[in-house]
Amino acid sequence: MGLLDEDAHVDWIARTHPELALSRERLPMPSFVAPVAVMEALEPKSWTRRLAENILQLRRSLAAPPALFLGTPFERYDQSAYLGGVDPQEIRHLALSAARALGLELCVLPNVAPDDPLLDAWLDAGFVALASFPDTRIDLAPSDFEAHLATLPQGDRSGIRRNERRFGSAGHHITRISDAAPHAETLYHAYRTFFDRAKVHWVPYSLDYFKEITTQGEAVRLFGAFSREEELIGFVLNFEDGAMVHTGRIGVAPAYHHRDRVYFALLYAAVRDALSLPRARALSLEPTSYRTKRHLGAVKLPMVNLVLGTGPTWRALLATLTPLGRWMLRHLEDERRLDRAFRLELGRMSRAWAMASAD
Repeated sequence: MGLLDEDAHVDWIARTHPELALSRERLPMPSFVAPVAVMEALEPKSWTRRLAENILQLRRSLAAPPALFLGTPFERYDQSAYLGGVDPQEIRHLALSAARALGLELCVLPNVAPDDPLLDAWLDAGFVALASFPDTRIDLAPSDFEAHLATLPQGDRSGIRRNERRFGSAGHHITRISDAAPHAETLYHAYRTFFDRAKVHWVPYSLDYFKEITTQGEAVRLFGAFSREEELIGFVLNFEDGAMVHTGRIGVAPAYHHRDRVYFALLYAAVRDALSLPRARALSLEPTSYRTKRHLGAVKLPMVNLVLGTGPTWRALLATLTPLGRWMLRHLEDERRLDRAFRLELGRMSRAWAMASAD
């Protein structure tokens, strides 16, 4: 069992994000409460999104309904592990009871693999599968960063090296941060600026999270980008999770959002770090900025959200409009449309099914 499964880590997330009402007691798995921003999963600037916006003007409560989420709010992105070891029929009963007690009309298990052999049992239990943002992963066959670059096309290698030269020639460097507390305000500000500019949002991290993140053990790996003057200008978080490494978040100070390739250097640092870990065999870079990550050797892995209606409105919508919903989300399964619609935005690398900010 890794850090992300430990009760103490889940309790820490609950304490630093009380608005989520994260609990290990409601269900045989963690669960939390957050709003679903229905619009954000739709293709930006598309006529389907404009149509949905007009429809939701008539019923604003449908635009961001609060839901009971099964699983954890942050890493891991892929939560397929929660499909196993439980009876889906029992989970359905317990989730419905918990959601109704909380006055919620939806239950969601986000981001599970559509080809998981356990998925059919959850569909039989009444959950509906709707497309989610694909994960992006890099195979970490034993190598170093240079060996990894050698597997990429020449154009991608050249672009990566140009970005690194630009970052280095500006006098910047990246180093691991062992104690986040002295940098917490700067980390949080860099993160929130990215978050606020992003096209797709998830529940935001708290300032307390950044104050305490390095107290969570060696599996949490925080790297900072520092200027020639030793000013902290950006960061990236990696989580070592057995054979998988998760790149949690990247943040860049506002003054450096479009300067010196800071974002790219941090992304490369995350890959370098993952390659240095003896047990690691894969790196999850999470969704969005798909084209940038593809040029770094990442492949897309499709994901679906399992949705269960609790109240009459959402039960009716899921029963009657699921085919329409799947059609409106079809761009999430189209590589070219994903690359175009959710290109590098110098915004936060987001997790899941377009969840609204809690504040």
